[in-house]
Amino acid sequence: MSANIRALFIEDDVDIINLTKRMLEGEGIDVDVAMSVKFGIDKIKSSKPDIVLLDLMLPDGDGKEVVKWMKQNKSYSGIPIIVITAKSSEVDKVLLLELGADDYLTKPFSIKELAARIRAVLRRYSTETSRDFFVLGDLKIYFDEMRVFIGDEEVQLTKREFQILEYLVRNKGMVLKREKILTAIWGLVDDIDENSRTLDVHINNIKKKLGKYKDVIKTIRGVGYRFG
Repeated sequence: MSANIRALFIEDDVDIINLTKRMLEGEGIDVDVAMSVKFGIDKIKSSKPDIVLLDLMLPDGDGKEVVKWMKQNKSYSGIPIIVITAKSSEVDKVLLLELGADDYLTKPFSIKELAARIRAVLRRYSTETSRDFFVLGDLKIYFDEMRVFIGDEEVQLTKREFQILEYLVRNKGMVLKREKILTAIWGLVDDIDENSRTLDVHINNIKKKLGKYKDVIKTIRGVGYRFG
């Protein structure tokens, strides 16, 4: 990274672009600009910025598509995203965080506040690079510490619940049979049917504790479970 933070601002309002660019550069944050979803993605590929500042209402599509694209591509999924938009409803905010945005600022906004949020998000990323963790929106799972957070609130899981959740997350996208989960967590088990019922109880407890993220654990009827 250069001495200055390199931000990519994806926005199509020229007045907002000019003011934000000038003010942020006075704060030691270099600002590159793209005015559409297409050119935003092109710039991310070509320059790989330190952080993306993203408007939602763009001439060729919805800024959410940029968030989705970044989080689905390993080369860019580690770049933090701050959404800047006129939309302010709780539903929009929750959806963006679940998609993978790191912060959310509603127009009109203070440039000083934006600069502070940029630095806060980048500090958080820099301190987490050496930790073994998983992030989905504002859900964070720290494997080494066996701790789970949604936003600033810690989710209180039992040791067994955490082990099950970790196993599901580390095998994200895979359909895991109940027998496979039982063997991985409990070791070899004799009574599969009885222990499967115990597993189902644990899974239901985990889902309840995950609240708005409960649906990331999918029940595959008659088979087992899948995370994601």
